[in-house]
Amino acid sequence: MPLNFDLAGKTYLSRTITVTADQIEAYAEASGDDNPRHRVGADDQVASAVFAVVPGIVLAGSITTDPELNVENPLMIVHGEQAFDYHRPIRPGDSLVMTPVLESVEDKGKGATYVAKVSAATPDGDPVVDQYWTIFVRGAGSGTERPRGEKPAPPDKGEVVAAFTQHVSVDMPPAYAKASGDHNPIHLDDDVAKMVGLPGVINHGLGTLSLVAGGLVSRLADGDPTRLRSLRCRFTDLVLPGSDIETTVWSSGDGYLFETTRPDGTAVVAGQLVVG
Repeated sequence: MPLNFDLAGKTYLSRTITVTADQIEAYAEASGDDNPRHRVGADDQVASAVFAVVPGIVLAGSITTDPELNVENPLMIVHGEQAFDYHRPIRPGDSLVMTPVLESVEDKGKGATYVAKVSAATPDGDPVVDQYWTIFVRGAGSGTERPRGEKPAPPDKGEVVAAFTQHVSVDMPPAYAKASGDHNPIHLDDDVAKMVGLPGVINHGLGTLSLVAGGLVSRLADGDPTRLRSLRCRFTDLVLPGSDIETTVWSSGDGYLFETTRPDGTAVVAGQLVVG
């Protein structure tokens, strides 16, 4: 069944959550991010770059499970892109009013995409962080061949400013599932993963992004996550637990471009980062 392409713009019920110091530390540890600013007892403990997905995942999920949207089988969804616009850091004790909005629903022919925006604000209405989940649903398009528009020209890459290699632990998927709340079985159960055509359990895309983001903050923001202004990425291929990933960073305009690859050169994440 196609998605409901007329549902774009729908706003869902807000939820207020309180962030704890332990949540911030647990998420960083599960993400392989060893920045001391994320640890309990730090002088100014702040959340890591991707932590907002912890309170945001349930709200984004409320859009996915909305019967009006028509996502029939959650195993058919693919997380295509993720973006964050940072207004101020998340700190322990923050009360965040989380509001989900269905930004868009688009027919892609055989499949379809939707964008779930989850905004976090203080109880007084001051913005904290906006996050955007772009989800592709296989088999949920109209089936009509869609004309392909011209792809926008890629941003210009300047000089290489950083390059680093990281290891994705075999224990990362269960640890990340516990810390983030994302218990999709393709990250935890080999049989389920193979049933949907995967070689086995794959790493969470957001887990990979969190690991990479920690490396970016270390090298481009002097280890200070409060300097982040925006982070955008596209997930382009899978990452297997127990493997290495390699990230290259280029200067570009007012920010940076980055690409993370498997050792064979296959790109798995590509994105942009703006640091203040």
